[in-house]
Amino acid sequence: MKVSQVLATGAVVMAAAANANPEVAQQSGGNTLILGGTEVPVGTKTYVSGMRSSATGSSFCGGSLITNRHVLTAAHCAGIPWVSVGTHFRRGNRDGQQVKVAREIKHPGYTSSLGAWDFLILELAEEVNATYVPVAVGAADPSTFFGATVTTIGWGATSQGGSGSNVKLRVDVPVLTDEACVAANIKGYPYNATNMFCAGGEANKDSCQGDSGGPIVRETESGDVLVGVVSWGEGCGKPGKPGVYSRIASAIDWIRTNAPGVNVV
Repeated sequence: MKVSQVLATGAVVMAAAANANPEVAQQSGGNTLILGGTEVPVGTKTYVSGMRSSATGSSFCGGSLITNRHVLTAAHCAGIPWVSVGTHFRRGNRDGQQVKVAREIKHPGYTSSLGAWDFLILELAEEVNATYVPVAVGAADPSTFFGATVTTIGWGATSQGGSGSNVKLRVDVPVLTDEACVAANIKGYPYNATNMFCAGGEANKDSCQGDSGGPIVRETESGDVLVGVVSWGEGCGKPGKPGVYSRIASAIDWIRTNAPGVNVV
């Protein structure tokens, strides 16, 4: 479908989401947060993209460049007119490439009431510069790397309620088993291992509001591999309450169909 010409601003989108479900942290909008994060070196992880209401506005969700014409983000972030690809900064145009969105493709299984299949592909109005290399997309299911360390990336503060960071941050968290995710009794949506996995659970190390749609990756010798999309959670950085991510492996066929040329590994 084509992007609507009448779109709410990022602030309105975030406020509406927060009021709708304040317990669901990653999907509640608000300030962009990576709890316990460290700054990503400038010029690295340039596939990370900011979802914006204007070319130079503040990013209200994250996303990942998966081809030179497609960005993968979360379905609950839908209504995105601009993407800033490759930027180190949360707002402005001092670096990166700001591109209009031509079309949004929402996963057909997405249900806002259940938080399931929280995937959205953005088709960009033009190809991005070759400087920005798309991230590889992982076909391996998280069940094959339970216990491994993965990295989530976004813009924001290092404590809940703090002001947003102007620079890109990262935090490393462990992938938990599905049994551990269920046992954590995370408030928000029913945990569905078919299309979700969880990671983290350590105090003050988490993705949070505004990081929605952003990447969670495995760092390998051959480069980063996208394994999940920031989706939801109970608060931010609560001990024993891991963040929940959309499970890339469950949507590989859909991604291949709707993002021709994607590098699946």
